Amino acid sequence: MIGGATISFGHLVDFFKKEEVLHGVVDTQPFTEGWLKKLNVLQVMIKFLRHLPGADLVMLNSSRGGTRYLAPIVFGLSRLCGKSFVFRPFGGNLKDYTADYGKFQQWIFRHTVLQGDLLFLQTRALLEHYATSGANLAYLPTSRKEPLPALIRHQRPFQKRFIFLGHLKAEKGVDELLAVAEMIPEDYTIHFYGSLAEEKYREIFREDTRYYQGFLSPDDLLPTLSRYDVLVLPTYYEGEGYPGVIIEAFSLGLPVISTQWKAIPEIVRNNETGLLITPGSTEELKKAILSFQEDNYWTFSANARNCFQEKFEEELVLGKVLSNLINLQ
Repeated sequence: MIGGATISFGHLVDFFKKEEVLHGVVDTQPFTEGWLKKLNVLQVMIKFLRHLPGADLVMLNSSRGGTRYLAPIVFGLSRLCGKSFVFRPFGGNLKDYTADYGKFQQWIFRHTVLQGDLLFLQTRALLEHYATSGANLAYLPTSRKEPLPALIRHQRPFQKRFIFLGHLKAEKGVDELLAVAEMIPEDYTIHFYGSLAEEKYREIFREDTRYYQGFLSPDDLLPTLSRYDVLVLPTYYEGEGYPGVIIEAFSLGLPVISTQWKAIPEIVRNNETGLLITPGSTEELKKAILSFQEDNYWTFSANARNCFQEKFEEELVLGKVLSNLINLQ
């Protein structure tokens, strides 16, 4: 599984299977390349209609394309068959991309997605935005499984090791972090892991092999994170919600350097679980990296770990999701 939304959905499916409440799963993107993509809607509808009669409830999890085109169709079919309809948009930018809809599409959105039986939203900002919409809302933050005890930091020495993990593209703050990597003392380590989403980074890292460490499989993600001290995510990506990698870092006791951007301040408490900087500020990013020292690191680390256990541990979060769904029946 690659990408925060895909991983979160996979964990939700696994949890529902474990609780024995899952009747079926329909992949909304069975074809991803070429002309076969045109067959997606047909494939999805065939599989959906096959599962629908034996289900009590339909939960659609999707990104912006599914919100615009698939959600109204699934809502209508669910209503026709007397099934509860629940919608969960990925990310934290639902209000942003729906604001660009035309009048007719806005009307469809209000009379389908917002009229469903339950609308799960990832951020507190979205809950506040739709509080007066008449929709039945519930909070579904990003969550992750409790890691193996051996991976949690537990007072290991602070070694000035910083990691970026994610899609390597400009909107994630990669350029700023690369610039800072050239400014800081040599005893600091900054490594990049992830997919090279933009061609220019292929060229940069081909010429300079000091920083890029490659792509991680899901099995290698947490063991690799645990070898570092701090996650750095200086993002200003438009679709940012609750980045899953931040939750993964917290689960291990890694504090986070990130940005005052979108909903990130909802999960990274400045000067407690990490440090927040102005998006695009190389100087603030450098200062934040250098501010972590042996005498303050373990307070940050303990706060990060406690935040995960109290707010983002998977059994806790998805247990509440299941309770919300059961209450609809």
